[in-house]
Amino acid sequence: MATLAYELTGSATVLGLVTLSQGLPAFFLALFGGVVADRVKKRQLLLFTQTCLILNALVTALLVSTGIVHVWHLAALAVFQGSVLSFNQPSRQAYLIELVSSEERSNAIALYNSGQTCVRIVAPSVAGLLISLPFVGLTYVFYFITACYLVPVFLLFMIKTRPVEFVRKRTAMAFEFKEGLRYIAQNDVLKIIIIAGIVPPLLGNSYQQLLPVFASPKVLDVGASGLGLMSTVSGLGAFFGSMTVATFGNVRRRGLAQLLAGALFGLSLVGFSLTRDITLALVALAVVGFAASLYQTLNATLLASATDPAYFGRVTSVQQVSQSLNSVATVPIGYAVDQFSAPSVVMFNGGLITLFWCFVAVFVRSYRRIEMEPQAARPGR
Repeated sequence: MATLAYELTGSATVLGLVTLSQGLPAFFLALFGGVVADRVKKRQLLLFTQTCLILNALVTALLVSTGIVHVWHLAALAVFQGSVLSFNQPSRQAYLIELVSSEERSNAIALYNSGQTCVRIVAPSVAGLLISLPFVGLTYVFYFITACYLVPVFLLFMIKTRPVEFVRKRTAMAFEFKEGLRYIAQNDVLKIIIIAGIVPPLLGNSYQQLLPVFASPKVLDVGASGLGLMSTVSGLGAFFGSMTVATFGNVRRRGLAQLLAGALFGLSLVGFSLTRDITLALVALAVVGFAASLYQTLNATLLASATDPAYFGRVTSVQQVSQSLNSVATVPIGYAVDQFSAPSVVMFNGGLITLFWCFVAVFVRSYRRIEMEPQAARPGR
């Protein structure tokens, strides 16, 4: 939707507003969605929300293919999608623990989050590649997205599992909401991991939405084919970053590994912003995608490993709130791009990410000692 918004208006600010339309519902509803995920049958909730996503994608495809789409359509559809994802995403990881044994949980979480992180970064890359193809373009790419949303529905019907009930008293939703926040507040490890998962993505993930600006005559002037190539290279880097975590999942010092990945993320963004040659830009984007995916997958596995299974949905929803902040950030970032330039904004954000991890390395030494443990974090005294 972001690319379509930019194509309709040529404004990075409008691009940011459409992205914000999806992020705001997630920001306000994700924690409530986490409470629901911890209370209801996850499989049924996933089937319902996935069906809603299919209908939303189909309406978007029809609007685009008939040529009557406007920016307000995109904003309304983005609001609906963000609302549905607020319930869909927390239930996914909470459902995972019903599919594997406790001994397999750590590796399963690593593989799951590798796939999720990879999809979040690779999906825009695949869409960019399809848009660049003359026989596909924006007209039919949303039909392809609709077909992709159908796949999880078929897979969910194939899954057979015995629901797992945690031994805890069922209370009012408002109480469980507060209980989840209290659990996070009393876990020092969780707080550190959550903060580390908010700041760099908040600053750096906007490079994906800004790729249409980089492909325009304002920067690299490579057109739709160049945009597709840049998206593809970034996606390939993300794929290898995610698979690195899944392959070498037995590394215990994941706090230190994430610190190094975060620093690489910031420095590679600076390198990408400085180049005006498409070949060098592609190399930089491959590193950016690799580092971003590696970083986010490490953070997700650390967060899940440090969480009691009874709180999976609520803690995961907090992670989703932090991700929705990325959508909120696209508005000031889009405005800054219109006032200055996309390279200047990306370079500034990359520099801030690098400085953030320099601060962590020097002043938060306990973070480097965080290890991957199979048991949940215990509340601090």
